[in-house]
Amino acid sequence: MKIQPIAAAQIPRDLLLLADPSWAQVTAYLSTGQCYGYQQDGQVVGVVVLTTLKTGVWEVKNIAVAPEYQHRGIAKALLATAIAVCQAAPTCDELQIGTGNSSLRQLAIYQHAGFEMIAVWVNFFVDNYPDPIYEDGLQCKSMVRLSMSTTGEVAQRVENESFTN
Repeated sequence: MKIQPIAAAQIPRDLLLLADPSWAQVTAYLSTGQCYGYQQDGQVVGVVVLTTLKTGVWEVKNIAVAPEYQHRGIAKALLATAIAVCQAAPTCDELQIGTGNSSLRQLAIYQHAGFEMIAVWVNFFVDNYPDPIYEDGLQCKSMVRLSMSTTGEVAQRVENESFTN
C-alpha cells in the first residue's frame, strides 16, 4: 500500500467520475484541492481529494476506488489518510464529507470512522446534476452531510479506530 500526495493531473478521470458524475463539479474542486492517491500495481487505483470549505473546516470532496480494487479496505485507508492530514494541519478543526442518500455503504464507513450526520441538503443531486443518479436501485436525490472534529477527544477515538468492518 502506498498513499501519497499526487497532482490532480495524475488522477485518472474515470476514477474521479466514480464518486462524482459531473466533470464540471470535479474540475471546480480539483483546482484548489489536495489530492492523495493509493497506488498499487504501478497505477493510481484510489483517490481522496480534500478542500478547504471555510476557515477551520475542510471537506472530503471525492473518495473513489477503481471497481476491480473495491472491497479491500482501500477507501477506509484513504479516509484514514484524510483524517490524519487534517489532524496534523493547524488550520483544520473540523472535517466534513457529503454523500448521497442512496450511498448506504459509504454512510456506514463514514460513521464507523467517527463522522456524525449534521444536515441533509434535500434534492441537492436533483437540482445540481443534469441526469438522475441511481445506486443499488435507489435514486440519489439528497446529500447527507457528516462532520467530525479533528482535534481533541473525537480525533483520538478515530485515530485508534481499526477501520475494519
